[in-house]
Amino acid sequence: MTKPRRRAGSGRRSGSGHGQGSRRAGARQPPETPDAPEDGLSRVQPRALASVFVDDPITGTTAELHRVQPFEARKEYVCPGCNQEIRRGTGHVVIVPLNATDMRRHWHAPCLERARQHGHR
Repeated sequence: MTKPRRRAGSGRRSGSGHGQGSRRAGARQPPETPDAPEDGLSRVQPRALASVFVDDPITGTTAELHRVQPFEARKEYVCPGCNQEIRRGTGHVVIVPLNATDMRRHWHAPCLERARQHGHR
């Protein structure tokens, strides 16, 4: 009977102990960032995506739509569509009116779609 073959990279490396001496000599380490956030997470870089414009369901004016990925969502907000909390780590969308960028609103994606189709209540 033959031994099953291991896939490349699936086993332990010899000499990979724990502690300070476990790194290979000359191994690259990530650069240290002097302005790293206190929570230990990396800063999110600005996106270079094309802008999406929609009608703001509350004001009826043109607004820019931004998608917030779960790893980017670091604060809690209240969705104007359902008046429920958007928790940290929850993907959602942000509507930024072009004529009043300080009036941006964070929405659950299904709530925004419902408001756009049926009107905001």
